[in-house]
Formats: sequence, C-alpha cells, structure tokens
Amino acid sequence: MHKPVDVFNFNIPIFSEIGKKSFLLACGSMNHHNCMTVGWAGLGYLWRKPMVFIYVRPQRYTYQFMEQYDYFSLNFFSDLFADILQLCGTKSGREINKMNIPGLTVKEIAGQTIYYNEAHTAIICKKVYYDDLKAEHFLEKSFLNLYPSNDFHRIYYGEVLKILQNNP
Repeated sequence: MHKPVDVFNFNIPIFSEIGKKSFLLACGSMNHHNCMTVGWAGLGYLWRKPMVFIYVRPQRYTYQFMEQYDYFSLNFFSDLFADILQLCGTKSGREINKMNIPGLTVKEIAGQTIYYNEAHTAIICKKVYYDDLKAEHFLEKSFLNLYPSNDFHRIYYGEVLKILQNNP
C-alpha cells in the first residue's frame, strides 16, 4: 500500500532511477489515460516549489494527454517490471491499449491523475509551465544529432504535489 512521503525527506537514488533505468510517465483519468516509458527527466527546486521537469516529443501519443490534462505522475518500478517498461517504451498507445496492461493496476488520486499500484514510488505533479527545446539554443551542437527530424521535446514543468511510496 502506498503511503505519502514528505517531499523534503524523499530519498531514492534518482540518477540511477532516471539515468540507468526507466520509468513510466502517466497522464489522464481512469477512463482515458496513457503512459510511456521515459529515460529523461529532472527534479529540482524552482519558484520556491519542488519541481519535476519531463520531456515529451510531439509525435508521442502521450503528448496529447499531457496537453489535455493538468496533472501527471512519474512511476518508478523494481527491475521485475523491465518487460512492461520495454513494452511501454516500444509500443504506442495508438497501437496497443495501455489502459489495460497486464501486470499493472491503475489507481486514481483525488480525480487528478492516475498512477500504478505496482510502482515503488509515484510522484504526482501539476503542470505549471511548458516550453519547447529550440535548435538555436543548443550550445552543445552534437545534441542536435538526437533530433534529425527537428522533433524537439516539449518540457513540462510540474509542481510536485505528493510522493507516494510502496513499502513492502
């Protein structure tokens, strides 16, 4: 069962969870949601608030959900869920129904967004700002090789409202 954790006492190896592993970005309601595997994100403190910075390309199906809904969640899993993360990172919600992924139980939090019961950590966020990456702003030009189609990520800034952890 997930229990709230004080945001300022939150402690997981974040560079390992984000940089070496992947996690699920989820957005929507119980009846209309999608998720995608993500490997790029940031956490920090901005505008006197704890924040998440998440990146989504415009051609991703989840992009539509991020545009439509005001809340989203980041869901971190144990290595036992590697196959599910692989599936959600290689198949689009346009191809498969990600609302009913075997092995994942969808939960809704206060009508804001969904998260997954099997996640060891779920970070619930409210969108507060967005911007698009721009080619002319890259000081390290080699990063532009990641965008051969000029399909630059949109960055969503989300205020961290709640962190839920599942303590076995």
